[in-house]
Amino acid sequence: MSDFPDDYTLAETVSGTWRKLGLGVRTGTLLFQIAGNVLVSAHISSKRLDILLEDRQGIYQYAGDLAFEGLEETGKLRLHSWSMEYIHWNDPDVILDNPASDMTELYIKLSLDKRRETENRFLGY
Repeated sequence: MSDFPDDYTLAETVSGTWRKLGLGVRTGTLLFQIAGNVLVSAHISSKRLDILLEDRQGIYQYAGDLAFEGLEETGKLRLHSWSMEYIHWNDPDVILDNPASDMTELYIKLSLDKRRETENRFLGY
C-alpha cells in the first residue's frame, strides 16, 4: 500500500511551495501562484498558460488555458475553458452569460495599432 493518495499529485512552485494537483493536471516548465487559490502552469514548448483553480479539498484543478500559438501569424490569443461562467467587458454590468455552457473558447485579437487608437481616444490626442 502506497503512502501517496490516488486523487492528486504533488508539484513544487517556483517559490518552493508544494501544491496538490488534480489527476491529469500536468505541470509545465514553470508553476507559480498568482493568488491564494490560483496557480498558473507555463508550458513553454506549447506556448500556453494553464489556469488552475483550487477546489474545496485544496487540490488545484485545470480551469482553462491561454494559448499564444499562432500569435505571430494571426495576432490572436485564445482563451479556452469549460469553466467560463460569464464574460464581461469594461463595465461589469454588461455580461455575456453562458447558461448552456456553449462558450468554451474566446479568441482575442491583439494589435498595436488598436492600442495606439485606444490610447489616443482616452488621452484625447
